[in-house]
Amino acid sequence: ASRRERLRTTAGFEVGRRTGLFVVPEVLSYDDARGEIVFERLNLIGLREALSRRPGSLELVGRAARALAAIHQQMKASPGALVASHGEWGMSSGRSPVPLHGDYGMRNLFYISATDDLAIIDWANSDWMGFEADVGPAELDVAVFLMSLFHQRLFGPWPIPRRREVARQFLSTYSAASACPLDIGTLRTIIAASTPGFHQQTRQYKGRFRALAYRHNLLDLCFFLRRLSR
Repeated sequence: ASRRERLRTTAGFEVGRRTGLFVVPEVLSYDDARGEIVFERLNLIGLREALSRRPGSLELVGRAARALAAIHQQMKASPGALVASHGEWGMSSGRSPVPLHGDYGMRNLFYISATDDLAIIDWANSDWMGFEADVGPAELDVAVFLMSLFHQRLFGPWPIPRRREVARQFLSTYSAASACPLDIGTLRTIIAASTPGFHQQTRQYKGRFRALAYRHNLLDLCFFLRRLSR
């Protein structure tokens, strides 16, 4: 697992360096046998905090979408990478799988105010998705982003106003930058399949009672995607 994350991080670092769309903390040292990776230290602000406080939040989320499109199109899968089979996670036979970030959520996206850069960390699959492959449907990374965007407690810190508008900006920008358009049906299938694991993680970290304050968020996301489908 450490080796897979390190190789994916290095491949993502090269995409960011080549495109200039984002930065990835450089791997300074590692020990795959011990499962240890030491990264460059950066002064970061969480993307959710940046979106709630920084003017021009739609422009920043558009940059996050273009960064993900570049990852899917330009990142090189490492030798021995696990590839999802057709039919897995709703991926149709007519669509080609792409190299994945694996956990493209708000907690792994950051803003560097000193350089006006977007930073991306944690290039390993999220545990709650239950997805093991390194290469799979592009909609998987998009689903993680949307679920994290809508995951917001009422009156919680760093609220993102007009999150449906932010979601539309992300989807439209990604679709414009990507060579392959998103399949909303596949996106809905992935979100429905991963929702139980997402709720379980929320209960684990927030507690059973506080987790109830978050359950309406994914319902709102489902209604949003249903309207897009129509």
